[in-house]
Amino acid sequence: MQGQQRASEVNTNACFGLFNADCLILSAFVSDRRGLDMPSMKVMSTTPVGGFTHRSYRPSLPAASALLPYLQEIDRNRWYTNFGPLALQFEARLAAQYAVDPSRIVTVANCTAGLTLLLQSYAASPGGYEAGTFCALPSWTFIASAAAVVQAGLIPWFLDVEQESWQLTPDLVDSALPSAPGPVAAVMPVAPFGDRVDAAAWAAFRAKHDIPVVLDAAAGFDSVTKANAPAVVSLHATKPLGVGEGGLVLAESAAQAENIRRRSNFGFDRHHEAVWPGQNAKLSEYAAAVGLASLDVWPETRAAFTASAEVYRKVFAKLGLGAVLSLCFSRCDVNTGCTLQLDTPQALAVVEQLRAKGIEARQWWGQGCHAQAAYTGYPRGPLPVTEDLARRSLALPYHPEMSCADIVEIVEALRSVVVQRAE
Repeated sequence: MQGQQRASEVNTNACFGLFNADCLILSAFVSDRRGLDMPSMKVMSTTPVGGFTHRSYRPSLPAASALLPYLQEIDRNRWYTNFGPLALQFEARLAAQYAVDPSRIVTVANCTAGLTLLLQSYAASPGGYEAGTFCALPSWTFIASAAAVVQAGLIPWFLDVEQESWQLTPDLVDSALPSAPGPVAAVMPVAPFGDRVDAAAWAAFRAKHDIPVVLDAAAGFDSVTKANAPAVVSLHATKPLGVGEGGLVLAESAAQAENIRRRSNFGFDRHHEAVWPGQNAKLSEYAAAVGLASLDVWPETRAAFTASAEVYRKVFAKLGLGAVLSLCFSRCDVNTGCTLQLDTPQALAVVEQLRAKGIEARQWWGQGCHAQAAYTGYPRGPLPVTEDLARRSLALPYHPEMSCADIVEIVEALRSVVVQRAE
């Protein structure tokens, strides 16, 4: 035991030597976010919360001082929701982020509502899809993807994902279509944890099959591009750019965006006539204010994410671990977790041991959507990769306020647990 402890200390010290420059950069970002150079950013307490020293994520939305100018504008406008001036300003700045015309951006109350409305925009009839119509989607995703499909009036058809990318690919859907349980009206690929998705491949799939492709890019604020449209991004507090609760739809055209906007307001047209079944899914002016303040410091937030990701990658590269970083974390700086895959199918046990050490490791997607009680009765194809990922994958804490010491401590704890279980 003493030998193992000594080896751990040597590895930790070596990490600090090897990554001194990275640690200095990371420390600078953490200091900034504690108010030295970025007083607008709220700093979370380092006191353990819920028994965890290292939380899976620490939301850091703009502080009251940063929101004040926008709140004062709301007071002057006396316009609090229903496509107000701040919401439109927020959409215009998001459009600039993705280099599209503002007419193609629609902000919504949450990402799930955005996915639902986007799917509904493809229905041939104003009343919605015909009964018995399916949407293909991966089981390896957060449950909101499946919820949106059901709420849109479609039936989920769960398919498997690719082992390396954790993604539902055009080739996988192409191979599965001959065995579809019924007419497929849409496909919903998912950008796992903010990963990039091959827009050209999906465009070719759509051209071949004439089936709409709707991208669930909930964590993809930094990775999605206009080529991925139509896509929906979450603006939840736990996502890279958050407003508390919200989402944005990147529509493929201004006409589609207008369709979605009307559906988000009970289906009303310009004459206050409900021409489609709709819902109340508008973004409030207060949420837009948080979004605008978050955009004000997005370059600094992104740089802090990048610094944390780089240290994680270098620590993983230098320490011998029975695990590898997932492709989505390896090639994207801004994610919603440091996701990885173990060499052995012991993810649940490893998560439990890390949590006992005060590290809030997570299995964000559990066993897959098909295993959730509400969705066990829906059709699915063979899911060997999904079932394997459920046994091998987990996420370590990852957020912009991590220090180098935090990351080394977390990875060392993972290494010790993996080594212990291998003995």
